[in-house]
Amino acid sequence: MDILQNVDIGTLLLLGAGLAVLCVVGMILFFGLQLIGSAFGVLIGFIELFSGVVTGGPVAWCGCLVLIAACLLCVGTVLLYSTCTANPTAMNFCAIFP
Repeated sequence: MDILQNVDIGTLLLLGAGLAVLCVVGMILFFGLQLIGSAFGVLIGFIELFSGVVTGGPVAWCGCLVLIAACLLCVGTVLLYSTCTANPTAMNFCAIFP
């Protein structure tokens, strides 16, 4: 107990502040790493889903064909919608978008 008698109040306050900062930093790191891990998990899940669609399972080209068809459908929809802005009465497709 002789060690504690030689310590002044400033050192104890500094030691307490250091421990408090370590606790706060530890909690931030703990929750921060969990959030970063969850975000990477979601990103990797999307990448796995995309690669699963592209590879297509047992027939390797089937997934690519479905993906290309989906992309062409999206492009075609955008092209049809772009004609609606130029001439809204051009086709019945434009009636979908008010």
